[in-house]
Amino acid sequence: MTYRFENTSVLLIDNHPAMIDLIRKVLQTFGVKRILTQMDGSKGLETFIRERPDLVILDYDLLSIDGMEFTAIVRNGTINPYVPIIFMTSLSSEDCIVAARDSGITEFLKKPFTAESLYQRIVSVIEHPRSFIHSAGFIGPDRRRREDNGGYTGEDRREED
Repeated sequence: MTYRFENTSVLLIDNHPAMIDLIRKVLQTFGVKRILTQMDGSKGLETFIRERPDLVILDYDLLSIDGMEFTAIVRNGTINPYVPIIFMTSLSSEDCIVAARDSGITEFLKKPFTAESLYQRIVSVIEHPRSFIHSAGFIGPDRRRREDNGGYTGEDRREED
């Protein structure tokens, strides 16, 4: 299925102007007309609150607040905490991926990226939206992908199970 993104607003936060230009051009090829950009995490947060974008794409390495802090603030806030957030970074160690996931990102994309991989992440958040978990230490998309619980038939480990 091909999507039309003319009415989609995207907030792009990255501290590298060349990367912002590249991602903007890729988003424009997808048909995105409203692309908001910031190079600073706190200014990105101000733009997020003021403009209420449909999608956020951000890097980890930002000025003032990093991508994980940005995500945690959005997820714990009252201005669209359910917005899809695609974390795009060259930091792709397992520790970074786990920390980003635990901050509440929706999808993770490693730099360098391809236009196809970015398109697939955007389509993924449209076609496979995740329910949100609200617990004492986490607010964000449910990371569990299997509904069958892997065939486990033993005693439940969590109170809510």
